[in-house]
Amino acid sequence: MKRTVFRSKSFEISLVAAIVIIVASLLIFVIYPIVEVFLFPKAGDFLAVLKNPRYMKTLQNSLFMMLLSTLSATFLGFVFAYTVTRTNVPGRKLFKLISLLPLFSPPFMVAFSYIMMFGKNGLITAGLLHAKVNIFGWHGLWLAQTIAFFPVAFLVMEGVLQSISPMLEYAGRNLGATGFTLFRTITFPLARPGVAGAALLVAIQVLADFGNPIIISGSFPVLATEAWMRIEGWADIAGAAILSILLLLPSFGIFLLQRYWVGRRSYVTVTGKIAQLDIQKTSAPVKWSLFAICAIISLLVLLVYVGLVIGAFVNGWGYDWSLTLRYFQEISSRSKELVRSLTYSLIAGFSSALFSMVAAYLVSRKRFILRKFVDFTCILPAALPGIFLGIGYSISFTRPPLDLYGTAAIIILSMIFWNISTGYQTGISALQQISPSFSEAASNLGATSMRIFREIEIPLIKAPFFSAFIVSFIRAITTLSVIVFLSTSKNAVVTFSIMNLISDGFYGKAAALTCVLLIISFSALGLAKLLMGKQVQLFKV
Repeated sequence: MKRTVFRSKSFEISLVAAIVIIVASLLIFVIYPIVEVFLFPKAGDFLAVLKNPRYMKTLQNSLFMMLLSTLSATFLGFVFAYTVTRTNVPGRKLFKLISLLPLFSPPFMVAFSYIMMFGKNGLITAGLLHAKVNIFGWHGLWLAQTIAFFPVAFLVMEGVLQSISPMLEYAGRNLGATGFTLFRTITFPLARPGVAGAALLVAIQVLADFGNPIIISGSFPVLATEAWMRIEGWADIAGAAILSILLLLPSFGIFLLQRYWVGRRSYVTVTGKIAQLDIQKTSAPVKWSLFAICAIISLLVLLVYVGLVIGAFVNGWGYDWSLTLRYFQEISSRSKELVRSLTYSLIAGFSSALFSMVAAYLVSRKRFILRKFVDFTCILPAALPGIFLGIGYSISFTRPPLDLYGTAAIIILSMIFWNISTGYQTGISALQQISPSFSEAASNLGATSMRIFREIEIPLIKAPFFSAFIVSFIRAITTLSVIVFLSTSKNAVVTFSIMNLISDGFYGKAAALTCVLLIISFSALGLAKLLMGKQVQLFKV
């Protein structure tokens, strides 16, 4: 009896300690950097930036790209989702697989590959069509962001369309509705909140995007790239902080709108898999129009990877198409960056997943004073552009009392806390699906809190933890924006090196390194599926 009481008290003490650690960590590594970004500039700095027509134009550019890329990416995401869930279009499963590929790839990869395929010396434009095309600018950025982010919209809307009961559409058909009338009066109205939610998620991604603009935007600056230039070119941290604030404000507003308005609205009036919808009645014009759209977009996605692979094996892009292995041989000179990337990402992925699961368990299973603070702050990084958080860390942790500049710690910490929202949402969703009755029954039978936690709750959240680990690892090893201000020669990772290689025109080396990153990323994904199968749910949005 004494041993049982002791174990119970030890468990409760451990919970209190976990709460203290979670709250303190969120205050130091999430809230503190945000506050520092706002406090660092002086009033005069704000006025100087706001009066500068260049920066106001940059703000307009960012909002313009947000609107344009969000509309196109959301439209394509809906087309793919509707094709997969509501039609008998040939190859729809293949279209789904192809559409998800950008989610597991470095953020700058689309822009980089399109420069090699459609640029001045592009394989398609110059090599095949003999056309002079300037892909740099807003149109190139629009194409890159559309292809990079439409999978986000697809994932959301696929789930929404699958949750609509087929009986509603059967009822509509029995009343004489067919084709476009059925879509206009039943399917789309029920999915409309989901479309809005998907659009808002894409908008956040577009605003926060740094990898594609820094590669392909050219003379069309956006807030993320301009903030980078303020520090890289003029060492103006205050100016960069203000630009990152201008980037944060619309992103945070959209985040709140998505989470607390759209997120609480019902997508459907009836849910459940009551029957299978007869998808064989898709009219030929609709079927083949959807097929054409999905095929063209899938080809544009595949061209990203084709361009990278070819670029990694040709001697000189645009002038010498002979094959070579020298770029992969030169990767050995970047072995330190590769090892760092793997090491940092593994540590950050595991730590982020563990932190997220513990926080999710405490919020969903326990009642404590700062519960709502923990819940909101764990979600908050989803609204923070990587460039904003990177600037926050460069201000907060590169001077006393926590001077971490040039160390591995600052890179790893930024990766951990930038990724906690993904793991936290995965953990919350999993725990909400686990009935508390299991734990209550065990408690009624005399099991201690520690035993319940060890033998019932840990096994049930094992798969969500593994999912969070894999996602956090992939996001960490492919990230650029959050670490670009924190990298030095001592702690540089592969993505930072790739950006510099592209800027210097070393496309072959950059392509080879990017291919290595892709191999690592897809290997992690494959290993996760091999070990855990369908239990692993990746990139939950």
